[in-house]
Amino acid sequence: MRIVCWNCNGKFRTKWRVLFESIPNADIYIVAECEDPDFYNDSEYRNIFTKGFHAGTPDYFMKGIGVFSFNGHKLQRIKCNYSSKFMMLGYAPFKVDNSQKIIAVWPHDKYVEEMIDFLSLNESLITKDLVIIGDTNSNSIFNRLHPKEKNHDAMVAWLRQKGLVDAYNHLTGEEEGKESIPTFYQWRHDDKPFHIDRAFVNPQILKSFTIIPKQEHSKWLNISDHIPVILEIENQY
Repeated sequence: MRIVCWNCNGKFRTKWRVLFESIPNADIYIVAECEDPDFYNDSEYRNIFTKGFHAGTPDYFMKGIGVFSFNGHKLQRIKCNYSSKFMMLGYAPFKVDNSQKIIAVWPHDKYVEEMIDFLSLNESLITKDLVIIGDTNSNSIFNRLHPKEKNHDAMVAWLRQKGLVDAYNHLTGEEEGKESIPTFYQWRHDDKPFHIDRAFVNPQILKSFTIIPKQEHSKWLNISDHIPVILEIENQY
């Protein structure tokens, strides 16, 4: 299964063709900062959601997570617990073909602290057959900004205990906080690169985790501050 994840930096209604045409043939596309199609009189944009869904809240229809399926896969939402409307914007648990569990994430209120809160609220979902993927807004270099029990290293260690590893760091051998390939450029500035888009997965099903090559980053920075990432996993079912 091939999963593409991208924070589009808003206005996905004007960018979806670029994503689908530039990175074709994925099974699942996950898009953060994606607008709710129900608020736009754009039939083409609304039509792409016939094979997916938008997760969010009407109070913030300009933002949320869009999930899209291709190649005949069917998506099913998973009920979960939320503690706030902001949390409803940033987490979308679902199943693919009623089997593979995925949680698409985009924490944006205290970032890793919120993500830990959401995962703790829904700990029953955190099993070895789960994939967590998205713009985590998290890295070890920001540990000092959060309580020790709710920083990036604490989350990585907790998920490792649950049988899930950080896909990029596991495959490259690079340490948390020392990633050599960025996934985000603050304010789209070349001199402000960070690695914050991640996937957590059972290493037994992990095939690859790819970040669009650096030589192509300028193309994506014309339309977003994030670079797409691609996760490939073995089909467990």
